[in-house]
Amino acid sequence: MDRPFRRGTREWQLRVLTFSLVASIAAAFGDYHQGSTLECAECHVLHPRPLQSSSSSMSGRAGPLLKKDVNDLCLSCHDNSARATDVLGANQGKFPGDVRQAGFLNRVGATGSPSTGHTLDSMETAPGSSPPWSAANEDGGARGLSCIHCHAPHGSGRGESHYRNLRDDAGNHRPGQGRVTYNAGAPGSNDPSRDVFVRQSLRYDESMVDFNEPQRDDSAMARFCAGCHGAFHGRPGDATTVGGELGPGGKYRGFVRHPAAGVDVAPSANDEEGTSALLFNQHTNKVKVMSASGLWNPIGNDATPTCITCHKAHGNDNAFGLIFRSGRGRVTENGDTQGSQVEHLCGQCHVEASSFAR
Repeated sequence: MDRPFRRGTREWQLRVLTFSLVASIAAAFGDYHQGSTLECAECHVLHPRPLQSSSSSMSGRAGPLLKKDVNDLCLSCHDNSARATDVLGANQGKFPGDVRQAGFLNRVGATGSPSTGHTLDSMETAPGSSPPWSAANEDGGARGLSCIHCHAPHGSGRGESHYRNLRDDAGNHRPGQGRVTYNAGAPGSNDPSRDVFVRQSLRYDESMVDFNEPQRDDSAMARFCAGCHGAFHGRPGDATTVGGELGPGGKYRGFVRHPAAGVDVAPSANDEEGTSALLFNQHTNKVKVMSASGLWNPIGNDATPTCITCHKAHGNDNAFGLIFRSGRGRVTENGDTQGSQVEHLCGQCHVEASSFAR
């Protein structure tokens, strides 16, 4: 048993300084778990429990002396808890009425189907990863997919405010390669030089978030996703991923996979790829697109689809987390109450599928 320490002693001062530094560093970066919302004792213990060393498997990537295994620890606040938003299955958390921007995760042996989104504890290789990436490979052991493979629990620590504490080195990325920024410190005020416009930082509802396009041929969200799913992401002309060639009038054609950046929804009634901003703006319920000018409803001539236009980042009840949104009815995480098939999603932008969205 450790001996007690007295206030004012050098040992006490060192321990207080250590925790103060941890809290101040965390307060400087990131969206959540920082400043007054960062309570070390909620996740960590000062001394290991019997038979648990500081280097045990309980530590994961988040550091030693965690109270629980990583996923169980995160879900102690983020699943069916009044303390924070629920990220697993049905929304029974702090904001049960929210239509969560990221949708919801499933978990091996617990809830949901692995085909509908990201699956906690999964040992599978990420689809489209090159080189092949899996949670077990990254951690060098038998640990499956965990929250901290995508999120940094203390914030980024690299001098940038990262949207939802997303890591900038997730999957196969080098540090900084997958950075996604947001208008930190100014909720409700858009900064078009940052990737995400957050209207109210403590809410996950999709109505509180829109996506900027600081670079017209790039998508920060797509780059983040490409850390694990690189073969599914790219710009027009990427021969190994998207394909496409420039046709008459400066319009691309011949894609082999949907581009995640670099192609706007056509302002006219139709173009060679069959997209139409006129069609998109007719919908009451719209999927999320990027905009360089900050025009989302109605969109202007610079609206660009990206990964999260069609997929919920965590997942939902549909295959691959697809958003079946017809444009009518009540908005849901699966799409809306009138949406029931992938053509409803395609019909948001594409004239060929528009009959399904009526």
